[in-house]
Amino acid sequence: MQASIQPIFTWSQERIFAGGAQNVILLIEWKGISEKEESRRKSRKVVASDIELRIWLEAHVTVNDCHGCTAEAGEGRSILLRLGKIQSKARKFIALEFSMAAKPAGIHEALWLQWQYKQPPVERIRELPLKKLSLEYSHHTDVLSEKCCFHVEKHLELLKTEKLLEEAVLQRTKSSVQTDFEHLRRQADDLLLLAARSGDMQLVKEAETVYKQLDAEVNVWRKTATR
Repeated sequence: MQASIQPIFTWSQERIFAGGAQNVILLIEWKGISEKEESRRKSRKVVASDIELRIWLEAHVTVNDCHGCTAEAGEGRSILLRLGKIQSKARKFIALEFSMAAKPAGIHEALWLQWQYKQPPVERIRELPLKKLSLEYSHHTDVLSEKCCFHVEKHLELLKTEKLLEEAVLQRTKSSVQTDFEHLRRQADDLLLLAARSGDMQLVKEAETVYKQLDAEVNVWRKTATR
């Protein structure tokens, strides 16, 4: 039976400096895969539900932050991510920030990952094979100047934007709302700068969305403040 999800893992850097602790980002994306006959009908049905991703960390790896999801502590050095459901042909993203302790030069295992989900229509529980992710440690100082993978940087900023927009709505009636205005403005500026560097129009459109949301939040706050 065909798997219902197709995961893709992308590190922000394929090599890191061996001489000290390094921070790296792992972008995780997964696509909803349907059976061929459903694909021909252009079905948008749910193909996987109750999706869970279990991640085991090697001793030199520490998770610092999660974007687009919430991590639960698991047994031993593991975390559990509950990722809901996905429709056919849909694509979802999350990003995890890790700190990697110093290691000798060479390729070292970092993470072990396994997906579990329920597959309609009988809600049968399925698991994908255990996946190992490694990173190369190098003493060459040129790795210190290597830039973050654009694909990772782009989707990390989009995930941060999504969270800020949600928080702005929740904080609308609180006294700290003006601070949120500044966060939104900085995020929109960051999106435009990244778009200018890359020529990516999706980032331009997202920045415009944030500016519009910012204007809307400011107008609501002004009306509330004058009452």
